[in-house]
Amino acid sequence: MVRELNAGRAKRGPDGLAVLDHLPEGPRRALVARLRMLREASGLTNEELVERLSAEGVTLSASRLSKFLNGHEVPSRAQVTVLHRLCETAGGGEPAPEAVKETQRLLYAVLDAERDTKPLRVREFDLAEARERLERLRVRTAAELRALREELEQERTLRRRAEEALDRLVTSAGDHARELGEITAERDAARQRIVELEEQIRQHEALLRLHDHEARHLADMAEETAREIVRYGSPEPAETPEHTPDPAVRVKELVALVERLRDEDRDEDADQALRQVCEATPDLVPDLWLAFGEVSRRLDAKRLLVYASLYCDGVTLCRLWRTRRFGFWKYPLLLMPARWVDHLVPVIASHTPFHELGRFVKACRERDESDALDILARRCRRRPFGEVLALRSAGLRIRRPFLWRLRAAVLASVTAPERLP
Repeated sequence: MVRELNAGRAKRGPDGLAVLDHLPEGPRRALVARLRMLREASGLTNEELVERLSAEGVTLSASRLSKFLNGHEVPSRAQVTVLHRLCETAGGGEPAPEAVKETQRLLYAVLDAERDTKPLRVREFDLAEARERLERLRVRTAAELRALREELEQERTLRRRAEEALDRLVTSAGDHARELGEITAERDAARQRIVELEEQIRQHEALLRLHDHEARHLADMAEETAREIVRYGSPEPAETPEHTPDPAVRVKELVALVERLRDEDRDEDADQALRQVCEATPDLVPDLWLAFGEVSRRLDAKRLLVYASLYCDGVTLCRLWRTRRFGFWKYPLLLMPARWVDHLVPVIASHTPFHELGRFVKACRERDESDALDILARRCRRRPFGEVLALRSAGLRIRRPFLWRLRAAVLASVTAPERLP
């Protein structure tokens, strides 16, 4: 194939591109013909097209774009997608999803034919396709869940009206036996439908949680694949995923989910959602804690900090504290120095496992976070005696009275204190 491509370079058209008849037969030639058709329909030169691609976040040189159009290199899936949309928009049309899919299919045909030589690019394409399918499935499940909730509200309204009418008829009594039977049957049917809808809603909520978990797993796989492509030596820059969830929207959804689960007396499910945030996406903890405070859910805000101290490692806890989202500066009225009033470090001192607490102390010392260390030193005085000795040897200045120091000296003379790893 390389000899055929080099032979095609000798015969070029007036636009500097190789004559298509001299390109090798097969999927690569079909993809090149498609890209050339798009470029010609746009009316743009290679330089103008490169400039517009750069504005969309796709960095290419004019020479590399020429290699794509000559069939000497194969673009990535994201590059083909943005190139197709830009060319159709520049030509005065609207990019149809079916046309974009057809261009992506031609690219996949090339990668599939050359799977042995481009396994990483094939994996990148497969992961992108899987993420798109999962996103479509998640959107459809969310739409079905909304429809089920709307139908549930309608059924509850029907049940309430039937019960009110039944109460009125029972009160008035008389010869309304047939009407009483019809309304009773309507109420019972509404009750049965409500039970069915509630079960379907619980199942759809479970599906959405599974979709979110699969989406995070696919995103991790895509990032690992992109890193391997860069490590392998590809000249292409790492590209941003096409569907990046908005953190602000994610925080609002979590607050609404926890609030709804608490109102339904599903406290274990609410706590599980908070634990998953601390384990999977700890960077959302500061914004989520502030959001709980804004809607006056202080207990959930406190539970969130407890789960963060239990399930996040010491370095992550130090990074969370450095966001300065969990406290405020208190300025006294008299001429006294201001001090930092913190909510996170006291919870860390009470709930974080001892080995992670040592890592937190080390991370704070390396970053010169003296405020956090001072607060932690005051809060760790009541920890077990051996842990206090180990924390002091790690550099945490915990002050204790004279009798405590005497006991420490006696213990040190008998055995060496435990050292933090």
